[in-house]
Amino acid sequence: MKMIIPGVEWWPQKTAAQQIAKVGRICYKSKGKEPDADMPEDKKEEFLEEQATELSNRFWKSGHRSMYRHGTLYFFIKNSNQLPRDVWAFLVSSPYINYNVKDRKVWISANMQFLCEHGNVLQMLSPYNVKEEEFIEKAKKYDYLEALWLLRMTMVVTTQISTSRELNRTSPNCISEQSTRYVNMEKKDGVQIAKPHWYHDGSRWQKFLFKLSCKVSEWAYLRLLKSGMKPQDARGVLPLDCYTVVAYTYDLTEWKHILDLRFHEVTGKAHPNAKMIGTLIHNIIVERMQQYIPDFKI
Repeated sequence: MKMIIPGVEWWPQKTAAQQIAKVGRICYKSKGKEPDADMPEDKKEEFLEEQATELSNRFWKSGHRSMYRHGTLYFFIKNSNQLPRDVWAFLVSSPYINYNVKDRKVWISANMQFLCEHGNVLQMLSPYNVKEEEFIEKAKKYDYLEALWLLRMTMVVTTQISTSRELNRTSPNCISEQSTRYVNMEKKDGVQIAKPHWYHDGSRWQKFLFKLSCKVSEWAYLRLLKSGMKPQDARGVLPLDCYTVVAYTYDLTEWKHILDLRFHEVTGKAHPNAKMIGTLIHNIIVERMQQYIPDFKI
């Protein structure tokens, strides 16, 4: 049994397909093929994009379309009169596509599942598609930094299973989590425990009992697997502090809602493990956004 430290990583998006594939692999704790080391850089990117597109297409065809929520497209329209009424209807009524307007200029961000399921909207918006860097530059150029709240960020959280439940309850359902049903922990680095907040200051007796119970759970899990039981059934004996990895992708307005609950604690005291993760997410977002808005707060 191994104990690991909870943490958070920000995964910037290279392309929508690569983001979808990378996040999707979390669920099965799998790795994609790597390009040859001696391959030219442009060929490496082509290889990675082809691999990602192939996996993303498999997700879509097999019905695992929620992975597409982690992919993002951005749009900038210089004159709002150019947008058809049908698009405005979606902008106003749908929670899955967000926008900001200033002086007839429109900034839009949306997740790939929504766009792929509404091909007519994607077709109408495609001429205005921009990369994230250009989206940011347009906001700076036209002095409308409020549009940057539409930026979507993927945070990959390593934490306890119990803490992921705390986070999932406050999230608007753009979640991809490592599966204890399909991931055989015996074959995937063994049973690992995400160290809880109290462990450093806990008494020797508390630490002894905690580690003992975790080791007994690990022993039972491994023996059940050896008996022929499937991981989806053997997982029942795993402790709630067993580690999990979860990806969340939200725009900054959505992240603010989550942080209000799990960092600022506006509705009551958050669990210390969740507060720890909330603090890490908060710091990553602030560090990034202060490049554009020096007094940025969330």
